[in-house]
Amino acid sequence: MPIGEGFFYFESINSGYNNARFIGDTIHSILSQTFTDFELLIYDDFSNDESFDIAASFSDSRIKLYKNPHNLGPEKNWNRAIGDVRGQYVKLVCGDDILFPECLERQVAVFDYPKHSGVSLVSCPRTIIDPEGKPLIKKVDFVSGGRIGSVDVIRKMIRMGTNIIGEPVCGLYPAELIARTSGYSAIVPYTIDLDFWIQLLKHGDLYMIDEPLCAFRISNESWSSRIGDMRYRQFIEFMEQAAADKSHEVTDLDMFIGRINCAVQSMTSLMGFKLFASHE
Repeated sequence: MPIGEGFFYFESINSGYNNARFIGDTIHSILSQTFTDFELLIYDDFSNDESFDIAASFSDSRIKLYKNPHNLGPEKNWNRAIGDVRGQYVKLVCGDDILFPECLERQVAVFDYPKHSGVSLVSCPRTIIDPEGKPLIKKVDFVSGGRIGSVDVIRKMIRMGTNIIGEPVCGLYPAELIARTSGYSAIVPYTIDLDFWIQLLKHGDLYMIDEPLCAFRISNESWSSRIGDMRYRQFIEFMEQAAADKSHEVTDLDMFIGRINCAVQSMTSLMGFKLFASHE
């Protein structure tokens, strides 16, 4: 497939560090999409395992492979990745996650539907899988399917005390909106994805497809498991920052309910990571 501006309708970005155990499955899941008109940009964040060599072993004209000269960390690596996109839509896929075959086709179709003008983010529930790819939870779902206004999404997220939109692998968004954001920020590391989702939701609504189209993997190598112990404190910090923006219309009751739910969600999440990852 020739590479040139405007040729690619969708760009998928796979970024990661030391994902040799999973990166092959992740890349294969992207290349096996029923929607085929995309460019896959792979950014290896100076891994010291076989991740780069495994990625380089794939022969597909849609792939562009890069290796950072030194380790940048998720924030800088993700921002480098979205800074290079040329396509119409963007999805960031971490190096241990999986896309189900119809993920891109279904999400792009939402944006293509004329009545969905004004949608800035399309997401979907995710399946939680273990290191071997076995489903642990078939559907993590906090939001009903359909179009939801940004204020309603943010207030519900605070009340639930957890990520109701999904990790980066769940979302698809227009590349043109990147310039209207400040990029990914790891000031609060646990909510780096939520901070970016909120920036996108300042420019339109969320559309949630009510079916799992991707899988989020729990393993000792995953970034989420490494920062899991800090979840409660960091999510509360995220809630406070979101509430400080008056346009989000967050009430004191939202925050009160959210603090209680956040404590419960944090305990459940931490126990889950430790339980499932311990079986590796």
